[in-house]
Amino acid sequence: MPLIDSIREIVERIIAESDTYLVDVLVSESKIRKKITVFVDSDAGILVEECSRISQQLGVELDEIIEIAYVLEVSSPGADTPLKLERQYRKNIGRSLKVTTLDGEEFKGELTEVGAGEFVIQPEKKKKIIQEPKAFKYSDIKEAKVIISFK
Repeated sequence: MPLIDSIREIVERIIAESDTYLVDVLVSESKIRKKITVFVDSDAGILVEECSRISQQLGVELDEIIEIAYVLEVSSPGADTPLKLERQYRKNIGRSLKVTTLDGEEFKGELTEVGAGEFVIQPEKKKKIIQEPKAFKYSDIKEAKVIISFK
């Protein structure tokens, strides 16, 4: 089994009894040591203590399957990290998104609905004209990011 799949399986087992969910696992090769980055979250947000608990348990299990030096980082996805899971979209209903489609079109607007296979944004007003809500299939999206506002 590839290392990344093994890590996913271990993390899923560690978080199975909690409201935490796995967002992504990245493994980058380096001449000095591998870097393993695990992104986890929960619907209410994730605490540093939870990331630390997961990191400790994961580290113990990885030491049994990885024979070379590695760096392990367990954290929540940053505010500028693209949304990957439907669950992340649900968590961000009511927030503004910047959506880039596979064909390169960009849309900005408020995330209003999330359903199986698609989500809906209310595009920003253009020249005081209210636009119709726009539905996107997850499979047609290159990237969707929350627009951070300091208002």
